[in-house]
Amino acid sequence: DGPEEITGVSRQVISYSRIQLTDLKVNIQRNARAKTLKAALKEADTMAKWEGSEWAKKLAAKSKRASLSDFDRFKVMLAKKQKSKIIAQKIKELKN
Repeated sequence: DGPEEITGVSRQVISYSRIQLTDLKVNIQRNARAKTLKAALKEADTMAKWEGSEWAKKLAAKSKRASLSDFDRFKVMLAKKQKSKIIAQKIKELKN
């Protein structure tokens, strides 16, 4: 959680059972103001590190897939079929 302008999530109380820890860490004091937290996040370049992580990339791909229209899903299906056909041809060539 953090300043809503930066993280998209407002600061709030969250139970331990809902927290999932990452390796990203920002050194701040307890009960830090929003201004202090913003400065610390910017200084540590935390958001860029998060966006570069595999977890964030997976979430972005998942949301992109969820927002696809029916026609977009159809185009993805055709691309997958074409890719598998090319791979099968290459494997067949290598076996011979």
